[in-house]
Amino acid sequence: MKKLIFALLFITTIVQAENSQWEKLIIEKILTSLSHQPKVNVYTDDTKLKAKLALENHIHFTQSCVDADFILSTLSDKPKCNKPKIVFNYREYLHSPKAIAVFFWQKGRPTIRFSSKRLHQFGLNVTGELSKFVSSK
Repeated sequence: MKKLIFALLFITTIVQAENSQWEKLIIEKILTSLSHQPKVNVYTDDTKLKAKLALENHIHFTQSCVDADFILSTLSDKPKCNKPKIVFNYREYLHSPKAIAVFFWQKGRPTIRFSSKRLHQFGLNVTGELSKFVSSK
């Protein structure tokens, strides 16, 4: 019984680490497909997200949302700047007028959506392979 519990904990840890790597790659891909600059200035209060993306070459975290190009927003993170937001909750994506993109896991698969209307409001375009995730809804 102890071996079974240990095996389940081990497998869960491996799956979470693998999802973390995918999240890191996907968030970097989203930011670089929206920005035409070599370094993207990002603001977030989420320390876990900062730690996850800390070593990325294309992402620079700012201390103020005023200096940021994009805001990475979790539910507890509500900055008052008029900057485009990338959120991680579909409900927040639907109700936030500044949310240009959402990234979340659904049934073990990553889901990405961009709002063409909100992208247009901020004068942004999605380039590359992520352009197929832009919806007009």
